[in-house]
Amino acid sequence: MKFNLKNIAVLTLVYCLSAMSSYATKLPPYIVQTIKTELPSASIRFDGLVTLPDGTIYLPVLPSNPKKNPAGKIVTTYPANKKLSQYPEVVLFDSNLALLKVIKNAKGQLTVTDTKNIPFVVKTGLFPQDMLVPPGLVIPDDMKIMMGDLVINVADSRVNDILKETALVDKTGLTNSVKITPVSAMQDKTLLVTTLDSKMVNVIPTNSVVPKYTLRLENLPKFVQPVVDDKYLLIAAAGKTYIEVADIDQEVIAKKIDLSYQPAEIILTKDKTKAYVSVLDDQAIFVIDLKNMALQEKIKVKGYPKNIALSDDGASIVYSDRNNGDIYTLALNETYLNKYVFNASNISKLALRGDNVYLLSRTTNELQVVDNELKDLIYSQPLADKPVDMLLLGNKLYILCASNELDIFNLEDFSMTAKIQLPGGGFSKKLVAVPKSNILLITNVLNKNYHVFDLDKNKVVQTIPTNITVSDLQLLNRKVK
Repeated sequence: MKFNLKNIAVLTLVYCLSAMSSYATKLPPYIVQTIKTELPSASIRFDGLVTLPDGTIYLPVLPSNPKKNPAGKIVTTYPANKKLSQYPEVVLFDSNLALLKVIKNAKGQLTVTDTKNIPFVVKTGLFPQDMLVPPGLVIPDDMKIMMGDLVINVADSRVNDILKETALVDKTGLTNSVKITPVSAMQDKTLLVTTLDSKMVNVIPTNSVVPKYTLRLENLPKFVQPVVDDKYLLIAAAGKTYIEVADIDQEVIAKKIDLSYQPAEIILTKDKTKAYVSVLDDQAIFVIDLKNMALQEKIKVKGYPKNIALSDDGASIVYSDRNNGDIYTLALNETYLNKYVFNASNISKLALRGDNVYLLSRTTNELQVVDNELKDLIYSQPLADKPVDMLLLGNKLYILCASNELDIFNLEDFSMTAKIQLPGGGFSKKLVAVPKSNILLITNVLNKNYHVFDLDKNKVVQTIPTNITVSDLQLLNRKVK
């Protein structure tokens, strides 16, 4: 519930502070340096919230009267003369920016220290207006000016109830007691699995066959993408015009990035500092700054982008028009040059390297190579039935066909290196590369399992059962608590 300001002077102050906070939410480098020096394990979220591994949380308070030439030095604490490493309840820096520790009152409610312990200069500040504070936080009445228009969610809000422990058992007989010994590249990792008919994202440790948690979405998932060292998830649900940012450690939805259009697909730059998002109902590609978790830009393009893919060098995007199959490239420099390349029907996947666009045609069951300067087909390679996914790794294309075949195509001499029949039946769906390893994961949209494929041996080395049907799969390079 928003705090209604009645005093015009107070309203003016909050307006000025809100304007300041629009660019000041990201903590200044000198403050970050001090925090990281004294608390090396601290995590500073994109909205300024500071968290520690033991669950300690600090709320930043932006100053109404910032001091000039600050060095990030701590000038006051409560209790007095405490180091930051001793977790004081109030920390005031030489810029007048402050940190307030979240504590519990006698009723067990989340709050901050008594107002008599907080310097007046802090009380005239403002919490970042895009910050997600811990749900149920209680702010003393004489400090509510610091809230501005910031909304505190109630304690039982969905915002802090995204992960629910589960113990699923189905007719396969698989239970939490069944354990898997993962290959070395998959140890201490976590799978995020979605199905075709559920609003749940299943969180499955790689040494298990069933979900440990489920992440409940508001509708069927369009994509779930781990970002920023796998600390956050970008989540898009069908019918929604925004992307939710889930903080995995805090188990909260920390932010919503509104696009005004329904997100459809997402790709990340190799350095993972930006995400490019296509939408269902606009001729545009949206750019999200992953450092600040903010919409950076909207690029107007030709057609309605589908099958978006980043070029091998990261300099361009290739996509097809979902309405007519026209293929375009988009230069990711200041020109944003948008060029028509070719037309093909029923495209399932695209890749771009150098002057060549590689596309999978479901109509002809082919890999087609198009020269994007000549705008013409220069090579075609027959594939197994229903090619659905493709990964470009080194000088090879790994092409997955729904008919349970993995084709390996050499880009140096345009030759088919191998055609590997995958075990079992069903309908193969997706390839997932395990970072810094020789392992691919292969999903099957009908069977309740996924394959572990060794790129050096060119064979499936494990088939892992699950008690859910795997449609889409993302890999977290970490355990979840």
